[in-house]
Amino acid sequence: MMSEVHFVTVAGVGIGGLFIVTQSRAIRHIRNTVFPLTVLLVLYRNFIKPQPPSSSLLGDAFNLFSLAYTILNEQIFTFLGLPSLITIKLNSLILDIAGILLVHKFITTLQAIRRTTFTELKESFISETFFQLKKLPFVQKELQKEEDKMVLDLNRDLKDADRTITRSLPSKGLEPSAILKDIKARAKIENVKWQDGLVSGAVYCGEKEHTEMLSEVYKAFSLSNPLHPDIWPSVNQFEAEVCSMTASMLDGGVSSVVGCVSSGGTESIILAAKAHREFFGLRKGVKHFEIVSCVSAHAAIDKACELLSCRNVKVGTDPKTFKLDVGAMARAITADTIMLYASAPSFPQGVIDDIEALSKLALKHNIGLHVDCCLGGFVLPFAQKMGYELGGEFDFRLPGVTSMSVDTHKYGYAAKGTSVILYRNKELRRAQYFCYPKWTGGLYVTPTIAGSRPGALSAACWASLMAMGEDGYNDRVQAIMDCTQVIADAVRSIDGLYLLGDPRSMIVCFGSKKFNIYRVGDKMSKDKNWSLNTLQNPSCIHLCVTCRTVDNMVDFINDLEACVGEVIAEGNDGPLTGNAAIYGMSGSMPPGPVSELLCCYSDVMLTC
Repeated sequence: MMSEVHFVTVAGVGIGGLFIVTQSRAIRHIRNTVFPLTVLLVLYRNFIKPQPPSSSLLGDAFNLFSLAYTILNEQIFTFLGLPSLITIKLNSLILDIAGILLVHKFITTLQAIRRTTFTELKESFISETFFQLKKLPFVQKELQKEEDKMVLDLNRDLKDADRTITRSLPSKGLEPSAILKDIKARAKIENVKWQDGLVSGAVYCGEKEHTEMLSEVYKAFSLSNPLHPDIWPSVNQFEAEVCSMTASMLDGGVSSVVGCVSSGGTESIILAAKAHREFFGLRKGVKHFEIVSCVSAHAAIDKACELLSCRNVKVGTDPKTFKLDVGAMARAITADTIMLYASAPSFPQGVIDDIEALSKLALKHNIGLHVDCCLGGFVLPFAQKMGYELGGEFDFRLPGVTSMSVDTHKYGYAAKGTSVILYRNKELRRAQYFCYPKWTGGLYVTPTIAGSRPGALSAACWASLMAMGEDGYNDRVQAIMDCTQVIADAVRSIDGLYLLGDPRSMIVCFGSKKFNIYRVGDKMSKDKNWSLNTLQNPSCIHLCVTCRTVDNMVDFINDLEACVGEVIAEGNDGPLTGNAAIYGMSGSMPPGPVSELLCCYSDVMLTC
């Protein structure tokens, strides 16, 4: 017969194994059941049948556990007819396991509390409350009414009412000449605004000869795919050389810097987060990954954290400079932190964070530091060489910098759809790859998120860098930097406006303490045909200066002065329309309803 000790050991292993196998599902069901029961018990104890002061919920819970355990002990063990010694040992084993689980739960709860800020708790509570409320019929009715109104407004403002809509395949294919005629007619109308230089960012070069060259290159490699190097080896060479050329501008003499071509800044940032999660997180046994970023960081890092199940710990900016608060970031670092995130420059105010201080922080805590240089990658290195004051180093010359994202499709003047993610070494770059050796379709590996990719874009990117060369970038960067300063000085002189941050790159950001700045933005859009960027927290507008802006600098200044004058003349009684109305409404609403409106916007954009 099995000895009593052996029986208890086997039973213990069985119970433990069963717990490990089923804990995720079991705990989820227990949690989903216990929580509403606990709420009901609290309501019962305090409102339906009040208990005496000496009674407590914790005491009742303990009594309930004791009762359940007594039933288990007396009924089940007696029914099984187990010897008393085995019963005693099983009792001890069960209590030990319960104690371990209780301590583990207590510790993880403390860790969760430590990792959660009051702001996160508040937002989570508001979002959950909204989620529950919108299930109510009358709330659904009101939300639907607002959504229907928003759909009508968006369709009116963003879509051509006279457009031809195609919802299914034509029964007979159209002639290529007819398709090209349609395409060219649309492009002729829609290209006017950026060709006139009335757009913030969006089209960064647009020079006729350069654009035509990119189109010819794209046509030559229009069917290529980097996934098939045996068919298109040149595409892989293009990408490798693009990475090498980009690294040569930012590596600071560090020969180990390597890179990879992605589809844009957002993918580059997601890949950087993934690489740091693998390299600094999983290899060190971190269970709850944390990335520390600033409220001014690009929303791509929020998307990355959501996709990768990382917690994005937000810190504020300096209220005067709008730079990342280094002290706050230092205090936000924990044992779970895998990466710090900085901007050079930031998208909202165009300021360059104190990368030198952050590099020291990253080295001190042995964690990564990603520098978002999507906007500045092809501007700051050339500006620095020409003597423009940037406020410090920002690239791999700083030993704590582990990765940088650089958009070639912005100031690299490549066609839309390419960016470069740089890493300090190959080991970190390898952590971004997806490898799957067990697929029945063969050994599978991709360096980025996508499988198949348009090799034509990589070819066009290579062609852009080769065509520009250092001299081409120098000329354009100098024009952009000088134009930015002229516009910034003009904004300072306009009554009612003030600059946010110190413009040292290509962004001029301004707000007002006298009137609603969004009204100026709407007038610039509707009356002067400018397309500017509307920002929030604080309310402001920015212009991202490009090659197209340089030739229209005087027009921008004159139009801005005129629109500000009109807003001042109208006073506070001026109408709130367009962005002024939208941002005014969203500023007074919690995140839940605003997210619903954003989803509605996306639905409209994805609908014929």
